[in-house]
Amino acid sequence: MKVVILGGGLTGLTSAYELQKKGIDYTVIEKEPTVGGLCRSVTIGDFIFDYTGHFLHFDKSYKRAKEFVSHILSGNIIKLTRNSKIYTKYAQTRDNLIPYPFQLNIKYLKPAIRKECLQGLAWSNILKSNKVNKNFKQWLIDNFGGGITKYFFEPYNRKIWNVSLDEISTTWVQKFVPRIDFETVFNNLIFGTGTGEKYGYNFEFYYPKNHGIQSLVNGIYKHLNNHKVLTSAEVVRVNTKRKQVLFIQNDKIQSLKYDYLISTIPLPELLKVIDLHGLKKHINNLRYVSVICFNIAVNRPIMPGIHWIYFPDTDIIFYRIGFYHNVSKNLVRQGCGSIYVEVAVQDINKTNIDALLKKVKKQLVNIKTLNSTKEILFTNTLLLTYAYVIYDHYREKFLPYILQKLRTHKIYSIGRYGAWKYSYMTENIKDAVETVALI
Repeated sequence: MKVVILGGGLTGLTSAYELQKKGIDYTVIEKEPTVGGLCRSVTIGDFIFDYTGHFLHFDKSYKRAKEFVSHILSGNIIKLTRNSKIYTKYAQTRDNLIPYPFQLNIKYLKPAIRKECLQGLAWSNILKSNKVNKNFKQWLIDNFGGGITKYFFEPYNRKIWNVSLDEISTTWVQKFVPRIDFETVFNNLIFGTGTGEKYGYNFEFYYPKNHGIQSLVNGIYKHLNNHKVLTSAEVVRVNTKRKQVLFIQNDKIQSLKYDYLISTIPLPELLKVIDLHGLKKHINNLRYVSVICFNIAVNRPIMPGIHWIYFPDTDIIFYRIGFYHNVSKNLVRQGCGSIYVEVAVQDINKTNIDALLKKVKKQLVNIKTLNSTKEILFTNTLLLTYAYVIYDHYREKFLPYILQKLRTHKIYSIGRYGAWKYSYMTENIKDAVETVALI
């Protein structure tokens, strides 16, 4: 049996690892010169940057992922407890920072805003019903009230998704948006109980001690037969009748036969090259958000102890920034710090990146993350064309059909972008393991 894997990111390499362990022949086809996909790191001098913050979250329901990662990293791993903040102009703190999650820490807001949020949450608890929420915005209002939705969830999520929250479905929210009851919020407000550190899937996270997230994919790659991983190889056609993949490598068109095909490349990219014409009409309707990641090296270790900060305020262009030196000091030059800044855009090709970076630097000074732009040693820009899949109603209606249609041709489109979903790294490992077992 021969399996061809499209994409040499975390999901693709884990699939190869599992196939090799079972003695099944495979070949990985990766478009870029190096493996990793978006699970990659960039080294510049003494600084290591990832393709935005890439942290490992282990689900207790799937212990295999933690065992796998621990084996691959072989001691090169550290465990951290999340210290994240929210920057909002509605805070009554001196630095405008309040603890995450917003819905639990409204006591840090200005009195009028705090009252509005508390009343909204109270009414949402009183009026709770079993009705089905048709969209994300209504789900937020029903679960958190109008105030919390207005001052945090709606502006923050609009920044990420770049669409109205009325257009987004709710199938993904249970895992990623922690729900908190009124009593818990009230007790925190009055008695200060429950700081919020254990809310959400990422309250604990893991990360390589050395060499950035690249060390994870490099660790998997070292276990593989390197001749079975083809880099700088771009797929141009998938012939489902002949079960054949055509790709270009070294300016030559080459081909591979397969019995099963595992695709981890973005689903629209697969649909562009596959010969199943009935699926091509869906390409332009599978919507996504791109992200520009500005990595910034700084001459001092700024914002001590904080891992990342969320920004709901609409006058600030980035939605999140993080600090690598607070995750591992081995990612920066001694005595220095580094920031990753995430800006969501609809179309990278229509974005003036230089102007955007200039504005980012100015706003980092305005919010007092930096004292001056003179503290910046250098910057690095990474472009993530596919960053977030938009869970709109078109996706909900047609994605199951598309994936099932592919499976009838023994094609398994998996992982964050192959399965066209919002997922974290350990879920992608699970996808790979379960797909290989299914095959």
